[in-house]
Amino acid sequence: MKNGKFVISLDFEMHWGFFDIKTLDECRSQLSNISMVIDKLLQLSQQYNTSITFATVGKMFAKDKSEVLKYIPDRMPDYRNSKLNAYNLLNNIAAIDQEFYFAQDLIKKIKADTLHEIGTHTFCHYYCYESGQNIEDFKEDLTSAIAIANNLDITIKSIVFPRNQVQKYYLQACEDLGIETYRGNCWFNFSNDARKLKLKEYGLLAIRVLDTYFNISGSNSFKLDDYNSKNSKLINIPASRFLRPYHSQLKFMEGLKVNRIKKGMTQAAKRNEVYHLWWHPHNFANNIEENFKNFSDILQHYAALNTKYNFESITMQRLGEDYRSS
Repeated sequence: MKNGKFVISLDFEMHWGFFDIKTLDECRSQLSNISMVIDKLLQLSQQYNTSITFATVGKMFAKDKSEVLKYIPDRMPDYRNSKLNAYNLLNNIAAIDQEFYFAQDLIKKIKADTLHEIGTHTFCHYYCYESGQNIEDFKEDLTSAIAIANNLDITIKSIVFPRNQVQKYYLQACEDLGIETYRGNCWFNFSNDARKLKLKEYGLLAIRVLDTYFNISGSNSFKLDDYNSKNSKLINIPASRFLRPYHSQLKFMEGLKVNRIKKGMTQAAKRNEVYHLWWHPHNFANNIEENFKNFSDILQHYAALNTKYNFESITMQRLGEDYRSS
């Protein structure tokens, strides 16, 4: 590439993303702030001319529960762990709580801001590693995600796998359905058989948390050639860094966290590499002021790198297109 690229992808999922971990009552106040978070993200992205890929759970494209029922796939994952089944949750959503699950108005607002891309986070926040599901279930899920997006005149070209469960055997299904880019894992690759490696996974988690503040793994900027070939139809754009939300007990380390990201961006800009930052909108929905202060600092640094090195903010889809045509 002739210049470095800055990619931001967000796992836009609302309660679908963690209903198996927290009840709605436990996160109701947090999720009530999602609309404010999206508005501030759009405002800052306009201010700094930055693009975001919003990888969005398919059910959120519906205006309400009755509409989403029209897109339910014929095949659904039959997870051995029934707590993960989002269709059970769908049956129990109260009319008064639909704002925490359906976001058609927010999606239309994002679409109207042409800086951004709307990708998929699968239809039902699909878990590719879990026992009880298979590739045919996944294809049906992805087909529904694409169809409900098409209803809003949105063409899905990028995917972010829920909980970063990139199942390599499912990538061909993505390609067959017209997906062009996906967010892969970088230095912290998980095994396909996650359940047999829980201790290793927890060890990796501890290392990743430390790496948020201290340079353990390097900058995590990268060249796309390290993960793809020019004839690839489906381009892997690995994650570089998760932007961890502000935590009051770790507030004395916030500067270390932000500087770690800024140094990685600088290296990508100098070396004409990619730096891929990600998080969830709901991560910013608590401690909103502190989280957006950090994000503004990162965007100010991006603006300086853009001026000095022509460091370019770009969506996942556009980066894939540029790479194939280069």
